[in-house]
Amino acid sequence: MSQWSSYLCFIPLALFAVYIIFLRPQATRSRFEREVEANQRAQQQSSDSGDVWAAVQAALDRGDNQKALRLAKDSVARQPGYHYAHATLGSVYIAINDFTNAETAYARAVELYPVEDHEKALVAIRKRLARDRGNKAQGK
Repeated sequence: MSQWSSYLCFIPLALFAVYIIFLRPQATRSRFEREVEANQRAQQQSSDSGDVWAAVQAALDRGDNQKALRLAKDSVARQPGYHYAHATLGSVYIAINDFTNAETAYARAVELYPVEDHEKALVAIRKRLARDRGNKAQGK
């Protein structure tokens, strides 16, 4: 009888070992996969502007200025209070040499969030516009 009782003591230990070795890693992996999926969904929702910038940059690199402009305008329409969307639109206007609209877009970006990069871009755009206006006045 004592021999059977010693074998019966090993059964819970064996079950615990099976749980630790085989079942727990799957439960952990499933939880990890769920967390990764939730994180990816959150990043897709929150990184909309980053995706837009990448798409705009790719369109500009391909020379598809109209697509870049459309994407940037769509971004501003979706997020009118987000400074980065306006700055992206301003960058597209600069790429297509439309400095008047670039000034408007960057002015709105600075109004929403006065970061130094936006302010520097706005100053440079205004200098370019002043220079262009001076050249037009001299040409008349």
